[in-house]
Amino acid sequence: MPRRAGILAPLLLLALPAAGAEPSFRTELSIGASWESIETHRPLVVLGGTPSAGYDYSADEKARTLEVAATRWFGGVTDDGATPLALLPYVARASRVSARVAAGGTSRDSFGRSSGQLATYEVWYAGDASLREAQLSGEWFIGRGIALRGGLEHGRERETAASTSLESPSGRAEVATATTRTKVTSGTLGASLRLGEHEVSISGVYGASDRSREDATVFTGGSLPLFSRLTTDGLTRRGRVAARLLLLRRRLAVDLSGEYALATSSSDLDTTLSGPYAKGRTIGRRATLEATWYPTRRLEVGAGLAYETRDASSGSARALRPSSEETTRTLGFAARWFATERAAVTFDASRSEAESISPPGGSTYQRFDETTTRLVLGAAVRF
Repeated sequence: MPRRAGILAPLLLLALPAAGAEPSFRTELSIGASWESIETHRPLVVLGGTPSAGYDYSADEKARTLEVAATRWFGGVTDDGATPLALLPYVARASRVSARVAAGGTSRDSFGRSSGQLATYEVWYAGDASLREAQLSGEWFIGRGIALRGGLEHGRERETAASTSLESPSGRAEVATATTRTKVTSGTLGASLRLGEHEVSISGVYGASDRSREDATVFTGGSLPLFSRLTTDGLTRRGRVAARLLLLRRRLAVDLSGEYALATSSSDLDTTLSGPYAKGRTIGRRATLEATWYPTRRLEVGAGLAYETRDASSGSARALRPSSEETTRTLGFAARWFATERAAVTFDASRSEAESISPPGGSTYQRFDETTTRLVLGAAVRF
């Protein structure tokens, strides 16, 4: 008996998992809640090269979103007992499929005033919107170093709003209501290449949007109401190149990416007074740099910077003219802590500063400064 025990003991030790390691997992469920606040500051209005103090504008937007997501890995993700827990799916190179649904609400309020020598014009606006989104994505490894990626996303938004305009000292006023419905559908295709523990990837997005807005305006003085319907069809094409560097024995991850987007739109205004409305085109560029540090297996902290530009043009189909230029800078911070090997909580915070000029390149223009603050809390469990 002692001799048999001496032979079986080494085999049993080899069969046991490594110290600190956990059995593989195949599924992750997560839930997250986000809050976003957008504030637009008083604009700078320049007329013929001279700043004017006769204009004032402010706007506030509050958004709340709740999302639920699930990821299923084929073949399982194994814990080797040394890799940071957040990096296990990346290191495992296991094919996966993910699904995500989100629902949210947004409230918008704004006030504008234009003061001249003879009259003052004031406008109040308030709106509420609801958002629904669904997304399905996947990644399939056709080898240890090459993976194909793809996804579909669909979203719907509906907003109801009301505005009141008042002219002083004449007392003329108008009350308007608007209902806006938007549908956006997009598809993504891409591929990634692993170079050791580093990765480079490329992806493309093609999306279509459909937006309609119905307005009803009533004027004082007994005039008949004015009804109008504005429909806009849009197409978006976006390309993205990204890279991930895994350094210092998997304790530091550096992510870099660059994007180029082209969006075109066609709008028609249906009233008793007019026909075709306008064409539009938007070109966007975005560059990001993120660094994530793993001081322990259970904790990750990260920070990121993003720089984005958007150039918009509008007009008739034959003559598009620049309508606005926008520059956005974003600073973000994120943290994830695993309370156990299978349960984690996340926190993300970001702040963006945007400056837009409309129209650009002239002596008469207006400039808006916008600040966006976003907070996200979430939790995830693996099994």
